[in-house]
Amino acid sequence: MSSKISKNCLYITLQYLNQVNGQNKYHWGLFICETSNSSGVLLHASDNGRRNMDLRLEERQNAEPARSSTMVVVLKIADSPGIDILRQCAASVHLMDPRYLPQGENEWTCRVWVKEVLNSLHKYRYIELPMDVDSIEQHCQYMADSNIWYTGSAKVFNDLNWMTTSISSTGTYSAPSASYGGSYYES
Repeated sequence: MSSKISKNCLYITLQYLNQVNGQNKYHWGLFICETSNSSGVLLHASDNGRRNMDLRLEERQNAEPARSSTMVVVLKIADSPGIDILRQCAASVHLMDPRYLPQGENEWTCRVWVKEVLNSLHKYRYIELPMDVDSIEQHCQYMADSNIWYTGSAKVFNDLNWMTTSISSTGTYSAPSASYGGSYYES
């Protein structure tokens, strides 16, 4: 883990939104850094300036994603496929079209969009995912929940070790080391 974004990496970002029925909810995005400083491009499905949950692809330059007032974690998921490839795969997701909503999902969300972009990048071999996107989602949720107190000064994870936490079939977590913290351990 590091506090700095690494060059030529693709990250999943989770920003705290609110709590629903005792569960933390996050805004999900993809951040790509291709320079030697921490600046890069954030792509996400956003309803900013639109009706609630009327999502569209938004891209914005971001100098310090870890310093966003709502950012909780910035998690490396792969080496950078390049901004043009990321844009191409992001644009290929049929966001808001119910005919393309992945099985098991009730509606399009920023989380669903991130998973579909990662699937596309992996399918066309631009990146190699270490596990399926549903498992990645569970690990992302765990890491955000475990690091919620860093909101506004997000933890940056520059390797894939954040995915070494064991997750049981019941959705509970057990961490192999104390460095992961959190309250979701198997009993």
